[in-house]
Amino acid sequence: MVDINTAMAAAATERRNRGTGDKERKKNRSGADMGIEAFDPVKHVEKEKADTFSMWLVITFAASMALIMRYVAMPSAQDNADMLWFIPMLAIFLLPSVHRAILSEKLVEHYTKGTWFKASFLHIFTWLAITFLLTNAPFADIVAPQVDDGWGMISVNEEGEYDYVKSSKINLTEGYTGEHYLVLAFSDNKDASDSKYTISLKDSELPLNNSWEDVEAIDDSALDSVRKHDDIDHPFAIRVPDNLDAGEYTMLIKVVENGDPWKNTRTVKLDFTIKEIEVED
Repeated sequence: MVDINTAMAAAATERRNRGTGDKERKKNRSGADMGIEAFDPVKHVEKEKADTFSMWLVITFAASMALIMRYVAMPSAQDNADMLWFIPMLAIFLLPSVHRAILSEKLVEHYTKGTWFKASFLHIFTWLAITFLLTNAPFADIVAPQVDDGWGMISVNEEGEYDYVKSSKINLTEGYTGEHYLVLAFSDNKDASDSKYTISLKDSELPLNNSWEDVEAIDDSALDSVRKHDDIDHPFAIRVPDNLDAGEYTMLIKVVENGDPWKNTRTVKLDFTIKEIEVED
């Protein structure tokens, strides 16, 4: 048996023995003995200056990259659009070399792996922001005119006015008569009427044209259901050819626009059905 006094004396001796090592003494002390580097205000200021120079260098580098890709590479890269993002992304590996080539050695000596990590993200986001600005209106036009507010069909009723049917229900019955038009409108960040439009019926050589002026002369509100910007859009009313056989048909509108910096194209498909006449037994 060990009495309590003997046990307490042994524990005190063990604590004293542990406290004799250098590591244990450091735990009980503060300052340099604990491995904390002494604060050097001069070195701190120099590091902040170096980081500031790095920030502005990366912003300038990313902005220059965005301008080069937009005005030099982009006009000839329509068939190889991947290079427009691949080259700027690859440029992050040039950042250390650019720093060493432009900045003084006194500044570069403060840079670490953390510096290149932060510089990489700053480069990517700066390049993306400027590129987004330069590839959208009013600095560029890289998208062909698009359909304004859906499409459908209008048909002349008994009162001589036009009835509208949405695109999901475009059906005519074989032997149909009267005037029927597939209607839609194109809008763009520039004048949509400046683009070239080619209308055709798939697998057919029937001539098709935009008859909007004829429709407008009868009822200028006939296309209100497919227009959101009637002051700037380009409306279409394409007459369905007479005497089409029963079956599925697709009307195609090919749009070609001389955009900036390249030519923009779009093909719009309008599907409709001519149903067979149901014969009662």
